[in-house]
Amino acid sequence: MLLSALVSSIAGFAFSPIAGAFLFHSLSEPITIVRILLVASIAQQVYCVWRLRESIEMRRCAPYLFGSILTLPIGLHLLCNTSASTLLPMLGALLITYGAFTALKPTLRSGKNPLWGRITVGALGGITGGLAAFPAAFVSMWCHVQGFDKHRARAIIQPFILVNQLLSLSLLMVLRPSEVMPLGLLFYAAPAVLGAYVGLIIFNRVDTATFNRIVGLLLMAAGIGFVRPL
Repeated sequence: MLLSALVSSIAGFAFSPIAGAFLFHSLSEPITIVRILLVASIAQQVYCVWRLRESIEMRRCAPYLFGSILTLPIGLHLLCNTSASTLLPMLGALLITYGAFTALKPTLRSGKNPLWGRITVGALGGITGGLAAFPAAFVSMWCHVQGFDKHRARAIIQPFILVNQLLSLSLLMVLRPSEVMPLGLLFYAAPAVLGAYVGLIIFNRVDTATFNRIVGLLLMAAGIGFVRPL
């Protein structure tokens, strides 16, 4: 949890696929794993959003959040009623491909950032957020394609993840009311916050091109974790 939070906090996302690769190796119940990831990631995101609060403008996040709220129930339905092993490898292949592109081409010219695009990538994030506690992949790709600098991208990605994961955890408890949330899950919050603290120190010391290369490498790592869990 500590190492996953540290690495993912540099870019602001990818905690769930990195930590999840290890959890899927040691645990067998997908819903339990997603709950662990949600609790730890929410703790990480609350800390990061608080640290970055001066640069966050919720009006910029609104279209992404609107799209994700529409599709989040779909992702949770897939989690509860289908085998993730049939869906995550396809997502993993996409992440590996785009991650490699981002790492090799870290800076792009500014795009037009249309409203429909922001809603669409938010909707895709709602599905992956419900299915694998990983809502940020498509939003991160979009920010790169639009040529956003690291501060603007992070100010969108961070609150987007936090809102999605709070909603995911709440809806998951409604969908599975017989499974009480164990208090022991809260132990995963402390290493997540500590990792976030160190990760933000590194984030503040890298330029946008280096930041985007790190994003690309994390997308690839996430993709590998989905294609072939450790």
